[in-house]
Amino acid sequence: MKKLIGVALLTLLSASLALAAADDSLLYDKLTDPRLCDTADEFKNTYQFLIKQEDLGFTEPQAIKAALKVAKQCSGAYERFSQVFRVLQKSGVDMKKTFDVALEYSSFETERARNFYVLFQKLFLENYLDVDFSTAYRISHELSKDYKGDPAKLRDDFVKIVKYCTDEKEFSLSKGLCLDLALRLTKYTELYPNGVYDDFRKFLTYVQTDKHLGFNLKEALNLCVRVLAKGPKAPRNFKQTISFALDKGEKLNLPELQAFQLALIISDYSFDPTKKKPEETAKAEDINKKDEKKLK
Repeated sequence: MKKLIGVALLTLLSASLALAAADDSLLYDKLTDPRLCDTADEFKNTYQFLIKQEDLGFTEPQAIKAALKVAKQCSGAYERFSQVFRVLQKSGVDMKKTFDVALEYSSFETERARNFYVLFQKLFLENYLDVDFSTAYRISHELSKDYKGDPAKLRDDFVKIVKYCTDEKEFSLSKGLCLDLALRLTKYTELYPNGVYDDFRKFLTYVQTDKHLGFNLKEALNLCVRVLAKGPKAPRNFKQTISFALDKGEKLNLPELQAFQLALIISDYSFDPTKKKPEETAKAEDINKKDEKKLK
């Protein structure tokens, strides 16, 4: 009987090992902690990529050293590195510069690196807005590396605003003006939970159709930027003030010019830069609680 039990256990163990060999991930919990890195994959993929870049001229030791630098940037580093490398390589940038910039972006979060290569490709390689290399590089860099908000929202806003602005069925404005508009509006993307584009479209429609505001397109666009700069509550505050000031049933009953000036003032009050962001307030409260505990 003991022999039979031993044979049965051995059979079960062999079956379990065979299953584990087929999918050893079943033995472990999913590891989602961002501090844990798939460095072997990152190193291997980067090395194999670099050794094929004949124009780069890396020897094997140089490729190993470079791949180690990329692997050090944790999971996803190879993808960030290779995407930036490829888009700069296509543009004819000096290979050393291409490698250095790609290496820099391998250390950034994935969406920030994606901002750079998507925007650079559109601005320069696809001739999206007729800008030269240095301008395309500068804008892509500023909207990727230096941007403090959600890079994915900013990228989405930028592309949508440019497309809308240049669309022949909409404004069909010059690419230079559309680039300027996109850069001005995306400064405020971080204030809007879903990005600034939808709010821009809605408010522009209001400005162009309201019977009290007969602005030409240039004036309407400038007004949009002015109001939207004060956050997502500013358009509503502006519209409500216009309605309140010009409604014959209300006490104000102002002339249109004065009503417009009042609405601008009220919309300017829609954003208070002296107030702390929610996450800053929470962080300050945590610090205060810790200090209080220390004092007890």
